[in-house]
Amino acid sequence: MVTEDAGTAQLVDRTLAGSSDEVGVANDLSEGLSKALAEVPDIVLVDLGLGNNAGLAIVHHLRALSSATAIYALTGAHALELGPQAMALGASGVLVLPLSGDEIMRTVGSVRAERADRAERVHLRKIAAVAERARSFSEALADISSANSRRDASERVATLLSQAGALHVVVYLPTGEGSRQWMRLSRVGRVESSPSFAEEMDILGWAQEGGFEVVRLVLRRQSVCLLLLEAGQGPAIRSIVDLLEVVGIQIATALCLVAEREQSSRGAMKDPRSSAYTFAYFVDVTGREIDKARRYNRRFALATLGVEMPKTVDNPLAPDPGIQVAEQVLASVRDTDVLARVDEGEFYLLLPETGGTGAHTCRRRVMRQLLGASELFAGGVSNIQIAMGVATFPQDGLDLSQLLRIARHRAEVSRHSPVRRLGLDRLSLPEILDALLWRLDEAAQGLGIEAPQMISLPMLDAVGLALAVVNEACRGGETRVVASVHAGMSIGGAIRGSLSTDREQLQVEIVDLNAHAACRELEVLVVVAEHGVYSMIGRSSGGNLRALHAAEPVLADLLVQRLGELVRMRLLD
Repeated sequence: MVTEDAGTAQLVDRTLAGSSDEVGVANDLSEGLSKALAEVPDIVLVDLGLGNNAGLAIVHHLRALSSATAIYALTGAHALELGPQAMALGASGVLVLPLSGDEIMRTVGSVRAERADRAERVHLRKIAAVAERARSFSEALADISSANSRRDASERVATLLSQAGALHVVVYLPTGEGSRQWMRLSRVGRVESSPSFAEEMDILGWAQEGGFEVVRLVLRRQSVCLLLLEAGQGPAIRSIVDLLEVVGIQIATALCLVAEREQSSRGAMKDPRSSAYTFAYFVDVTGREIDKARRYNRRFALATLGVEMPKTVDNPLAPDPGIQVAEQVLASVRDTDVLARVDEGEFYLLLPETGGTGAHTCRRRVMRQLLGASELFAGGVSNIQIAMGVATFPQDGLDLSQLLRIARHRAEVSRHSPVRRLGLDRLSLPEILDALLWRLDEAAQGLGIEAPQMISLPMLDAVGLALAVVNEACRGGETRVVASVHAGMSIGGAIRGSLSTDREQLQVEIVDLNAHAACRELEVLVVVAEHGVYSMIGRSSGGNLRALHAAEPVLADLLVQRLGELVRMRLLD
């Protein structure tokens, strides 16, 4: 309130002391205006006699500052003519001094009731607007129930939310009844980095980092869908969340109906768009493979394959590239291997009875097949981006979530390979080494611990390092080694002389570089083990070695390819 009368201020304060209302007092015009501007009160009591009737000016200024504030003018019986003037300037009412506690309570109560009525009207209008929006989506909601598969249904859900205003949408469904793992079945917007398969905590962590709103659809106390939404602005996303509060139960019911129909018809086994299996079937088969591997001490591997290949402007109706990718992958793997299509350009490959070295051989074979068939794809090889990573059981993980996490990480490493970033696949072995040494910082971007590292060692220490790497790899099981040899001390010569190549699980290929003048000082070593890949390339001079080594598979593949070209044979196949 704005008054110079301490008695009136104390009366108002005592009357409202037992309520949740906060009372502030200003003694002059400037203080009253500044407090009203800073706090935006619900009700202001203004003494019109303040400052030789300057209270009328306060009424006028307060109304200009806030149209929602209730302003009550206080005037004595000797100045009742000021009341109509205050009402004309925007006052909500006039109270005659001296005040009583009942008048104060009635006035505050009437303002409170009016505000509650106003809020209720706003709330009802909001509910009506949401209900009207939900009604407009009734046909789309019916379409969800008629979908042929959970993927189809989830794509329709994503489309519905996109039409409702969401810029980015990711739809996750559980992999099975009671499962803690979720699979991404549809997405809208630039959300390529969202996990395609993960546990709920990983999904929620990714959503929090990306600023996504998470909406959980529940049916019979069971979570049946996770929706990740981003609409750019707070009010926009809140309107979508409000809409889901109305239609969420219908969407959840539709998804459950589609899942039941899909399971009963066994339509979930094959992806109707390609010859690959569906992700749901892949999860089921991999679960059985994990059980067998644990029970009988077996091993297996799986791989993730990501293919980015935009359609050309000249031919926007070109065939689905995923179908061509699936055909090429199936042509390069065994009949017992299981290929599943997870997303438009993402595939998972299960390799039963396969260890780490076999998985890396399969990876090279698939990559070679895809790149060799790139002329079949729209845009050609310059527009196709392939990233593939492998993981093995039990070395890399004991469940599907762990294995996929490792495989996806290795696929991401191959996506950032210096071979692609620096164009090393167009260079000879000496040129590869020089490019890496000169552009090491650029080559290491985005790779973390797998990035190439430069070393400079006496040749004797370098030989010891190489032997230690090979011996450590042999401890993990099957190991394949490719190394170069030339006149004088060399890594390949030390490996050939120190290791017993008749070991059952060790395969060694030594490439003689003496006949190649440009490569006579090069030292090249590639080790493929059950738990990973190691490569080294350097140049020896004056008893010292200056080299780079890395745990990056695409670089290792290129070094093996270049060594094989020198001796006209295919190594490690």
